[in-house]
Amino acid sequence: MEPPLDSSNFDPNSRDLCRKLLEKNESNRLGANDCEEIMAHPWFKGTNWEAIISDKMSPPFIPYKDVNALSQRDIGQFNEGKAYQETSWNEDDELNYRNWNWTNSVAYATEVMEFLIYERETGTPLLPVEQSDCCCVVS
Repeated sequence: MEPPLDSSNFDPNSRDLCRKLLEKNESNRLGANDCEEIMAHPWFKGTNWEAIISDKMSPPFIPYKDVNALSQRDIGQFNEGKAYQETSWNEDDELNYRNWNWTNSVAYATEVMEFLIYERETGTPLLPVEQSDCCCVVS
């Protein structure tokens, strides 16, 4: 699950910057503590941040207007249509994710809240299945 950052397209500093920005563990991700971590990365060496921040100099790149930079609240939820519902987990998926040991805490908390809301609305608790080979099956 690591993106290929081919040396023909990425110099060592840009590869390092991309890898650190794409770190799966958000607490170890570059910028987790503050944006100055990102600004201090060697890829930005020579960037006059003070001049950019004070509008004395234009930034080296300005995103196109069609880039969606709205918040998740403004964007809304993804539509989980027929293709999503017909997707199944197979043996290849199991092999690809066998060493994946990271869970997004926000996604997990959202799922827990959805279960709690379901239980409150239906008055029926979600209980584990009595006999199962899996640890997380609910009925």
